[in-house]
Amino acid sequence: MVIEKLMINVFAILIPVLIYGLRAEGSWKIQRSLTMFLFMSGAVLLCLVFSINIGSIQWDLRYIPILLAFLYGGKRAGWGVAAIAVVGRIGQGGDLFLLGVVLIVLTALFYALCVNRFYMLPPKWSRIRYASLILLFPSAIQTFGTLILINNGGQLSQSWLAGWFYILFLVMTVFLVTYLFETLLEKERIVAELVATEKDFTKGELAASIAHEVRNPLTVVKGFVQLLSEDKQHAEYHKLILSELDRAESIIYEFLNSTKPQPNAIFPLNKTVHEVVTLLTPYAHERSIQLTIGICEQAFIDGNENKVKQALMNFMKNGIEASIEGDTVTIQLDQLKDRAQIEINDNGVGMSRQQLKQLGTAYFTTKESGNGIGTMVSIRIVEMMNGMVTYKSKPGIGTKVIISLPVVKENVSEG
Repeated sequence: MVIEKLMINVFAILIPVLIYGLRAEGSWKIQRSLTMFLFMSGAVLLCLVFSINIGSIQWDLRYIPILLAFLYGGKRAGWGVAAIAVVGRIGQGGDLFLLGVVLIVLTALFYALCVNRFYMLPPKWSRIRYASLILLFPSAIQTFGTLILINNGGQLSQSWLAGWFYILFLVMTVFLVTYLFETLLEKERIVAELVATEKDFTKGELAASIAHEVRNPLTVVKGFVQLLSEDKQHAEYHKLILSELDRAESIIYEFLNSTKPQPNAIFPLNKTVHEVVTLLTPYAHERSIQLTIGICEQAFIDGNENKVKQALMNFMKNGIEASIEGDTVTIQLDQLKDRAQIEINDNGVGMSRQQLKQLGTAYFTTKESGNGIGTMVSIRIVEMMNGMVTYKSKPGIGTKVIISLPVVKENVSEG
């Protein structure tokens, strides 16, 4: 009976991990915290229901779902699962239910204090060892502390033996579960790298496509030049020639900038953002669009300033062009711990979910004139700096672009 209940506890924790491995691509990232809260809440309740009673003590694996919720779902999910565990323990009652509730709260507080360190560790083995350690420390103190408090003349020797077995089983289980989690996350990272490699591979095909796109305006130029050579009175063709040449130059420039390596340096991001806004202000005024800007204190990043300017200019210009007369585009720069976050908000036409999925691919654009290469290049610039670009948009409401970049200390550049 004891083994059966322990195995139910283990399976209650393992099943959500297996479901995570079978999830549809992309769905987890959107609702990761909520998913972990729901799965681990179910797991912690099952652990409480199928607990093992030896003497007046309940033995189960309730602390593992709480820990997993903190590590892989964030602090909100962790505290949510801890609250569910508290409610479940109160519902069970018993002589030591108040002690059980206090221990759950103290354990959750300990996990919340340790979780930030977990995120900073390199993937897999360092994280697995750390997860096992932060589970072991409070669990051992609680288990043997409880046994000491209730031990009466050494009559609970069976409980002491169970305590040692319980600690060992806890560590083995959390080691197994975090190993599975980290393996799945490692697989996810490998897939992301393969996708990035595939994108690089398609640049060869993209080059052929661009060559075709360049050939089209040049063919037009050639045709008009031939007409000009036959009839000197068609002066209006000069404007068309210059327009097509500019378009060809723009396509070539955007493609070359997507592959050309540039030296990096540490520079103040807020100064760069302010300069880009200043450059685009006349462009916005021409369309009766208002630009508003909010900038935090100095935030320094390590990268190529010209490329960052190019990317920010593309993102902001897209927001301006998506807006209608009288709209406002808001640019906000904040520093969140070790990352700088730029938010560009417009209340323009917005995009559907399908359009958001295609965003950043070559030749996809929501504009009447454009080829999508500018957005693709801009996203790639941010990603090459270990940054991330996130889009939130709804048709008819507007679009929010969130650009996240790692920051560095100013004095790094002085060394």
